[in-house]
This record gives sequence, structure tokens and C-alpha cells, in this order.
Amino acid sequence: MSNKSKNIILYTTATLIAVGLLYTIFRVSTKNFLPKTPFRRRSVRIAKKELERWNKRKETSSETLPYLQEYWRTLGWKDNQWSTGTAWSGAFISYVFKKARATKDDFSFSARHSVYIQKAIENKRNKRKGFKGYKLDEKKVELGDLVCYSRQGGVGYDTKGEYISHCDIVVAIDGDNALAIGGNVSNSVTESKIPLANGFVKAGNRRFVVIKTK
Repeated sequence: MSNKSKNIILYTTATLIAVGLLYTIFRVSTKNFLPKTPFRRRSVRIAKKELERWNKRKETSSETLPYLQEYWRTLGWKDNQWSTGTAWSGAFISYVFKKARATKDDFSFSARHSVYIQKAIENKRNKRKGFKGYKLDEKKVELGDLVCYSRQGGVGYDTKGEYISHCDIVVAIDGDNALAIGGNVSNSVTESKIPLANGFVKAGNRRFVVIKTK
């Protein structure tokens, strides 16, 4: 074998090794930054689009009224069910999932977070189809998950009935924090940080459930 042929083989081998290493590094570095399913990708994209569309504007702005009416209309609710002062954070989550093509079997669309939280927990306990609710220490958080917390005392994973709560959609993971988008936060669509520990949502701020989508 000529020296030229040997050099070509060595060059080709080195190139393949380098490409393999780069691919491995890319897979590792993007594992927490790319949603793993089409539904999760759609959910994250839609939530980010809403954050951009609101652009820190408040619900009292004349520019945002059509957005809120669109939420109600998309979900098959009457436009006039929303008025200034009406809570709409649950409607925001329901809208995002509806646009991402969730079905009624997947998710209990509601203006009240407690409705779909309890349904997700029931799905998990009874091994039913649909989105499932886990305790904070049961599953690591992923892009497209919901992280939910109570807005009143005495509420936890096993609580039944109606209660005041809130959920945000995880759209990015940055080291020890998840970045999540929610509606009706400071009367707008807002991104916030959720602290993590080894990939699990840290307890605190009345957080009590992670809802896994599909």
C-alpha cells in the first residue's frame, strides 16, 4: 500500500471519529433543550409564540383582548365569558394544548387548573391513558411538562375537589433551573424560573405536581 493510500485511510478514519465525537457531544448538549416528541415541540413553540405576542402587555390593554377572546373561542367557550378580572391562566394552558392538538382523552380542558391536575393524577394512579400527574420526586422534568403549584394553603398531591392553583409549561432547561411560561402571571404571559435539583423540581413555593404530556 502506498503512502498516499495510507494517508487517505488515516484521514478518513480521523474524520469519521471526529464526526462521531461531535455527534455525541451534540446529543448530550441538546438532550435537555429539544422536546422529545412532536406534541411537546408544538406545545413549547406555541407557548413561546404567545410570550412573544403578549410582549409584556397586560390583560387590560386593548391589544390583548382579542388574544383572550381567541383562547375562549378556540376552546369552544363563549367570548363573553372573559372580562377584566376573570382568571385566565387555566384557559391559557388549555389553549396551548388545544392548539398543539391534544384531545379530550389526553387532557381535561378547563379554565380551572384543579380540574386537569386531578384528572392527570387519577390517570397516573389508575394507569389510564392521557397526561399523568406525578409527585415532584417521582419524575425528572422535561420540556413540555407542566409544573403546578397551589395558590392557597393546605393543598397537596392528594387533595380532592376545587382549589386555587396555577401551572406553567416548561420551555427550556438551563442548568439548575427550568424556564416555564404561564398565563395570567402579573396579568400577562410571563416566563419564570423553577429551581431544579438533579433534574427534579425542587419543593417550595407550594409546588406539588409535575404533569407529563405525550
